[in-house]
Amino acid sequence: QSTGVWKTRKISSLLTRSVSPVSVESEEIYREIGIRSHGKGIFHKEPLLGKELGDKRVFHVEENAFVLNIVFAWEQAVAVTSAAERGMIASHRFPIYKPNECEADVDFIKYFFLTNKGKELLGIASPGGAGRNKTLGQKEFEKLEFLCPRKVEEQTAIARCLSSTDDLITIAFAKAQEEGNKV
Repeated sequence: QSTGVWKTRKISSLLTRSVSPVSVESEEIYREIGIRSHGKGIFHKEPLLGKELGDKRVFHVEENAFVLNIVFAWEQAVAVTSAAERGMIASHRFPIYKPNECEADVDFIKYFFLTNKGKELLGIASPGGAGRNKTLGQKEFEKLEFLCPRKVEEQTAIARCLSSTDDLITIAFAKAQEEGNKV
């Protein structure tokens, strides 16, 4: 049950872009992250040597950060990083946003962008034609506004509730598939 105050907040008041460039060493091994569309999360690309990155600009991935794929943001390619991504890198196509202290829960923000309203806002911030031309504008993204609980504790409680529901659905789905295979 919600007792807190909800108010319209700008992304820029909730999240701050984290820009931590990597100076690539040609003989070091790096692992890049990618993000699947439709909220299906982060995946890890195959390890590669620094020299294989060429002159691509890459950045350190931070833990517990909101990250999106600017090319497919309109398809809800959004995620939250975890300890599993520690030490990994991301290209400039995957901007990383840290929550502003006492203002935002990154999981709550991820769940918001997985709603129809969130998808609509990502579309608004991704002008252009169809498919690959619909690139998210970071300035436009940071200006987006949506209604959210003022208290970060309430955001966290909602995100935890949604997360445990997600887990239950995943377990039920896996179980149904398993039983379907037995028939």
